Amino acid sequence: MRKILLIILLTFILTSLLAEEKVITKQPLKAAIFSCFIPGGGQLYNEKYLKSGFVLAVEGSFIGLALYHHLEAEKYYDRYEVSLSNSDYTEYVKYYNKRQSDFFWIGTIIFLSAIDAYIDAHLFDFEEKKNKIHLKFENNTVGLVYNF
Repeated sequence: MRKILLIILLTFILTSLLAEEKVITKQPLKAAIFSCFIPGGGQLYNEKYLKSGFVLAVEGSFIGLALYHHLEAEKYYDRYEVSLSNSDYTEYVKYYNKRQSDFFWIGTIIFLSAIDAYIDAHLFDFEEKKNKIHLKFENNTVGLVYNF
């Protein structure tokens, strides 16, 4: 019985000594998907809270502008259908073009925030990896030392 307990105890001690340190990493594709479907979601996943708030504010502003321009375009189009006035149609076209421009900028912001979230997820554990690599200068030679 003592031998079995000693073997189990030694097994636990050896496995805990040989176990690698668990480094927290992030999944880049998951961060990009979050960023595509939730404004600032990928940045929030990567624990970049200030950047997440910025992306949420900018993307939310353009979504709000697109909604406003859409409603104004519909209003002027409805007025144009009743009055057939050239000025109402001109206003409709103006707000329609602004809405289309807003959609372009929303897509651009989503694309850029997804790329940013993807790259941030790759670089999430950069500091831990950087601390493991050191340059070594000896006898007119340069070498790299990697600590496990």
